[in-house]
Amino acid sequence: MTTNSDQPAGTRNAYRTTARVQMDDRLLLLRGGIYDGATWTGVVGVGERVFCGGDDRWSMAGMYVVTDAVEDHEGGRASIAVPLVAAR
Repeated sequence: MTTNSDQPAGTRNAYRTTARVQMDDRLLLLRGGIYDGATWTGVVGVGERVFCGGDDRWSMAGMYVVTDAVEDHEGGRASIAVPLVAAR
């Protein structure tokens, strides 16, 4: 049996049980700021902010934004991240 929307009966307005977006670890190459040239790996999407300060005390200087730019880095591909706050 199907509904008018061609969905199986009982699935309309049901909760989604799987993620809409599946993301894997992304290698970031940091450009600018106090961590310029360093890398960071983790699950983060383009346009999102991430703290890349490692074990350092949290500060705005460690906040980076992931761009859609990609470069070759040590035999792989790395997304470019830039500081969230520009240094004065």
